[in-house]
Amino acid sequence: MNFSRRTLLQIATASTASFMFGTRFATAQASKTLRIGLSTYPAHLRPWILVGYSGHMVSSLINRNLINYDPSGQLVGELAESWTSESPTTWLFKLRAAMFHDGSPVTAEDVRWTFEQIAADNSGAYMYDGVKKITGFEVVDDLTFRLTTEAPMATLPSLMTYPFFSILKAGSTDAEDQGTGAGPYRIVSAEKGVGIELEPNEHYFKEGLPHLQSILITPYVDENARVAALTAGDVDLIDYVPWSAMKQIEANSALALDKVDSGAFMFLTFNGSGPFKDARLRQAVAFALKRNEFVESVFFGYGAEMRGIPRASGSPFWNEEQANYWGYDPDKARALLKEAGYETGLKVQLLATSQYTMHRDTAVLVQSHLAEVGIEVELNMPDWATRVALGTRGAGDFAVQGFGLDSLDPDGAVSIMDPALSHAYSRSRDIEAPGLSDLLAQGRGEFDEAKRVEIYRAADQIALDNTTMCGVAYRATGFGRSAAVTPLAMLPDQLSPFSSVLFDKIDIA
Repeated sequence: MNFSRRTLLQIATASTASFMFGTRFATAQASKTLRIGLSTYPAHLRPWILVGYSGHMVSSLINRNLINYDPSGQLVGELAESWTSESPTTWLFKLRAAMFHDGSPVTAEDVRWTFEQIAADNSGAYMYDGVKKITGFEVVDDLTFRLTTEAPMATLPSLMTYPFFSILKAGSTDAEDQGTGAGPYRIVSAEKGVGIELEPNEHYFKEGLPHLQSILITPYVDENARVAALTAGDVDLIDYVPWSAMKQIEANSALALDKVDSGAFMFLTFNGSGPFKDARLRQAVAFALKRNEFVESVFFGYGAEMRGIPRASGSPFWNEEQANYWGYDPDKARALLKEAGYETGLKVQLLATSQYTMHRDTAVLVQSHLAEVGIEVELNMPDWATRVALGTRGAGDFAVQGFGLDSLDPDGAVSIMDPALSHAYSRSRDIEAPGLSDLLAQGRGEFDEAKRVEIYRAADQIALDNTTMCGVAYRATGFGRSAAVTPLAMLPDQLSPFSSVLFDKIDIA
């Protein structure tokens, strides 16, 4: 499938009517009822399996982790009141007095059971690999447990913040997929593809929260319909605000836009089974991209160029030179192609999807930019489900990806920068980066921050030199809301897509 830049302007998305979950979703807003227009109905409500940002929003409203981040990026206790490193391989956790939706207490046994479900063979859990690093779980008493890791693990507290690491009541998933959580709201009813109704959890451990009487969630898959619903007052809050609509929402006095410019990001991954096994060709791609055009054309100026490994700008792990490593240098790109034996050109296939405009439009610009240095790109852009399946099987020479980091710890970027990890559609495969995995393991086990900075700086340089992934552009994370809804607290930088963990404080004036 081939697209030109002109084609981008000719592609239009037809608006569709919103799904309605009973008359409550179509009638005027009830007092203290928040109506959310969600970008898609979650594929499932199973608690520990990756299901995208929309699924995370629902999960974060009904569940809680042991630890989370606050808006300043600091780790704060949720179900865990405190955690202490007793030795490089042991951590002691103390739970706060909290209850599940059914009024039963959250205990160390519930945490142990949750860990066991995630670590079970073929669980499919997002945190399967992370939990496998924990080799011992000792229940000390009802509110205290001790974790033992296979090696020193300074990153263990941040591991507990990862999405889809909710603590559920032991055995509760036997009765229903979502189990019984301890979040601010609980599910009253849910009809797949139609809507979800939530009510407050009167047992929520945060005093005075939540404020709302109910939440009604309706999926609006079409982004234009989602914005139209907010503008018309049919909903009070929408996620995944399309970048083309951000200025419109900002200009509307009845609405407000809460956003973080350096949120999630677009990047490229490479399949080393073809020509991109040669690092010089991967570098050529990285130096051929005009990243400012992605920011302006795909994200309407709501974003930033991504010229290096994703690191939060305020972090000690951010380095200005490394953050600007992949500048636009077409002459260098051509020289690298010549050095690799492709002076007369190279033909490759790029895997993306036509379902999401940010993926589609990114692919079109990559194709255009690479053509200018002699790389002919054939686009393969099926629907999202097919694209994931093809990526999982290793189809294509390289691929467009969109992602946000799960943690502000530098270890949070490992899942996309280390091709030695198990094959996944979201990272490069079958390419070499000598010494990278060893350095990343060292950083994970080092407790001294200054030493960790040195280790990750060396690791980032290896990843950059070998182009184990290729940054394209940061994209703003935006939530649109009625001005009557209290301003939304946002997590910083690349964590911002997961800001719904802070939505327990939402109120309506």
